[in-house]
Amino acid sequence: MKRKRPQHAPTAWQSSAQWRLIGSAAISEWNAERSNLAKCNAARKRDREPCQLIAMENGKCFIHGGRTPRGDEWHRTQWPDAKSPDAEKRFRKKLAEQERAARKRSIRLAAMSSEERERHKAWHAAREPGSAAARQRKRDERKQAAEVRAMTERPRPAPSAESAELADQIAALRAELERRRDDEQKPKPIGAFA
Repeated sequence: MKRKRPQHAPTAWQSSAQWRLIGSAAISEWNAERSNLAKCNAARKRDREPCQLIAMENGKCFIHGGRTPRGDEWHRTQWPDAKSPDAEKRFRKKLAEQERAARKRSIRLAAMSSEERERHKAWHAAREPGSAAARQRKRDERKQAAEVRAMTERPRPAPSAESAELADQIAALRAELERRRDDEQKPKPIGAFA
C-alpha cells in the first residue's frame, strides 16, 4: 500500500484571501487555455473514440505513447536529467527497475519452449532499437526480401507453342555459332600441307 505524505497545516500565507485569489485566477487561466491545446487522437479502449487528453510533443498523450521517444532514442532507456535535484535517487530507482525487468524477462524466457523462444528472438530482432535511419533501412530490406520471395515462389507460366519453337531456334543458332567459333580457332595448315 502506498504511504501517505505527512499532512502539514497550511501557512498563514496559504490561508489568506490573496492566496485564494491568486489560485482562482491561475486555475481559471489554465481552464481557458486548456481547451485550445492539442488533444491526443489515439482511440480509447472503452469506446474507440479519440482520447482527448492533452497531447505531448509527438501528438499523443502520456497514456498512448507520448513519453516514448521518437527517432534515434526509440525504445532506449531514458536516464533522468543529471541536473535535477533528485537525480541520484531517480537514477537508482531507474537502475532497480531495469534489474527487476531483467529478472522477470529471464524467468519468462526460461519458461518458454524452444519454438516460443525463437519467435521471441525474431520479434525482438525485427524491433531492435537504434537510429531511425538504420531501422528504416532494415524495414526496406525486409520489404524487398518479401517481394523477391513472392516473385520467386510464383509459378512460371507454361511456355506456349510459339515460345517453345523460338527457344528451339535460339538453341540451334547458338550451336551453329559455337561450331563456327571452333572452326575459326583451329590452326590453319600452311605451306605444302594447305
